[in-house]
Amino acid sequence: METKSATDLKLELATRRACLLLPADTPEKRRLDRRVTKGTACMPYPGAYALAEPYNKLNPRAKARMTLKAIHALHPNWTFCSFSAAVAHGLQVPRALLAPVHIAISPTESRRKKPGHVACHTDHGGSRVITDGMPCTCLLQTLLDCLCATGFRYGLAIVDSALHYHLTTHEELARHFADHGKGRRGIRQARQTLAYADGRSENGGESIVRAAIIELGFQTPELQIEIEDPMNPGAPKRSDMGWRLPNGRYILVELDGLSKYLSTNARTHEEPSVYQAVRTMRAERLRESHLNLTGATILRLSFEQALDADYLFRLLSTAGVPLNKETSS
Repeated sequence: METKSATDLKLELATRRACLLLPADTPEKRRLDRRVTKGTACMPYPGAYALAEPYNKLNPRAKARMTLKAIHALHPNWTFCSFSAAVAHGLQVPRALLAPVHIAISPTESRRKKPGHVACHTDHGGSRVITDGMPCTCLLQTLLDCLCATGFRYGLAIVDSALHYHLTTHEELARHFADHGKGRRGIRQARQTLAYADGRSENGGESIVRAAIIELGFQTPELQIEIEDPMNPGAPKRSDMGWRLPNGRYILVELDGLSKYLSTNARTHEEPSVYQAVRTMRAERLRESHLNLTGATILRLSFEQALDADYLFRLLSTAGVPLNKETSS
């Protein structure tokens, strides 16, 4: 049996702890760099390493969290803010916003940290907290910063998740925005996003698709609709989102994608077996067949299709989804 080196063992231990490995000295860094060259290791952040294969299987937010942990170890006095703080708070930050890393600095502090890797933001005040073992802006300030800095779709995903996890309330956010948002660039967008926030959204993908529907001028869909199952009375079936028309008929939107059938185990990160994936798909198709018996129109679409504005508009229009009265008037 081949004996593993101390460097390999340390990489494996860091992987099990969901951390990046920081080399203890220059010789160890050189050994890690050689592994990066061979492709057995990777360097997600300058001076921080991971085993390439298990790291590449992680979801983007898990990777971002590992990077934040490494940066905190390297720079314990840095305070994370904006989208980075949102990751630390456990919010559904869209993949496009996970990099660079965002830190809060004083007006006189140098902005030259790690160009290309770190973005510096002037401190807007507010309390500091330790979340997930790292110094961050408080949740309310983090949400205000995020919603001021991004558009409706991504902002809705972030704030929906805060409400979904019961970390705050709509009323508490509205008060904080009123008290601390005056004069902030992007505050108008932030308030518009907050107006549509709904904690019933179960994931960031649902929130982004709902935002796309609203942007196209359709009525805001109801979330997590429950419809009585005619084949199993007393056990209603639930749909991601949809509309109940004046005649009582439902139009339901079902987001589809491989992640629904091939999601990894949250605890072990293990891939499911083909048998498990087929069972999940079979149960999904059976649920849909029961919904069809109610006379509902079911619109099944992928996340990519939902973000194709022309396709989504034609699909919803053809299905008879009502337009927002303010938009159509």
